[in-house]
Amino acid sequence: LSKTKCGRSNFSCFGFSVEESYKRMVNPVCQEVDASPSKEEVLKTVLQLIKKHCAF
Repeated sequence: LSKTKCGRSNFSCFGFSVEESYKRMVNPVCQEVDASPSKEEVLKTVLQLIKKHCAF
């Protein structure tokens, strides 16, 4: 993969840019989730966030 001026691949640079943009926003819609635990734990965390921030 070719490198961009951010020193990463195009895809990685785009993801980095999007992540940085959301971090700079006040009350962003997106929530950062640690995806390093098991799939089950990540899903559990995401579901908790949805229940906390969305009215059902």
